[in-house]
Amino acid sequence: MAYSTYRPVKTQTITTSGSSAALSTAITEGVEAVYLTATEHCYVAWGASPTATTSDMYLTKDWPYCLKVSPGEKLAALQVSSGGTLYVTEVSE
Repeated sequence: MAYSTYRPVKTQTITTSGSSAALSTAITEGVEAVYLTATEHCYVAWGASPTATTSDMYLTKDWPYCLKVSPGEKLAALQVSSGGTLYVTEVSE
């Protein structure tokens, strides 16, 4: 069984649609990574003021991803074909 040494800090959500949508709150100080899980396929971008496009990272629905992030960054998501929810769980050691 795989396990993580990270502890969850908080979870935010992004509702995906045909237009890019970003987190309303930036990544918290002390957070090193995020776990991403989407209910529908989507594209994800991150940075100070991101806009997700079809050229960005593709996330498969129902598959967890762990990505390194920096405090102050935000994530944005765009649906592939159907709207859904992207769960963004901030984690820290």
